[in-house]
Amino acid sequence: MLRRISLLLPLFLLAACGAFKNPFADNKPFVPTAVPADFAIVVDENHDTFANRQHIQQVLTAADTMSRTTYTTYRDFNDSISDRFTQETALTPSQVQAMWNSVAERNLMEGSSLWINWLSDTDIHQRNSFIIQIRANGRTRTYRQTNGFSGPVRPLMLLVSAVRLPISRDANTPVVGTPAAAPATQP
Repeated sequence: MLRRISLLLPLFLLAACGAFKNPFADNKPFVPTAVPADFAIVVDENHDTFANRQHIQQVLTAADTMSRTTYTTYRDFNDSISDRFTQETALTPSQVQAMWNSVAERNLMEGSSLWINWLSDTDIHQRNSFIIQIRANGRTRTYRQTNGFSGPVRPLMLLVSAVRLPISRDANTPVVGTPAAAPATQP
């Protein structure tokens, strides 16, 4: 009996920790599906340091293909809001499809691994906490992370944070400066 438990316990623990795959099974290619009508991602970021406290809330919705990012900066003296503004960015259908593909491929609506990110004593001087909420098909899944993102959520967060960058708006518009003139041709 003890021998059976010693053989099955490691397999059970590996299966409980997350993405356990059978090494003998063939890998099936991912097949993209249509984006649900109620697909939305809400990201709440808190950046706390000794000098500055900032809260960023980004809401991405597939229904109107918009991203609304609200930046709020707080004063430490009396805990009042010193600056607050909202930035709206239109999403392209390919951006929304890429985000949904990342959610569906990594099975983010179903669950996550047991161990994600733990807060340690070294994180006290600068704490960045993230709450990622994914909504689709009438369901909601929430991830809480500290000072970074775990493996399955990381590719999705790269796509979400790229929406805030100026380069994601229009690829033909230069971000800094003017386009350089064509180089002179040699005779």
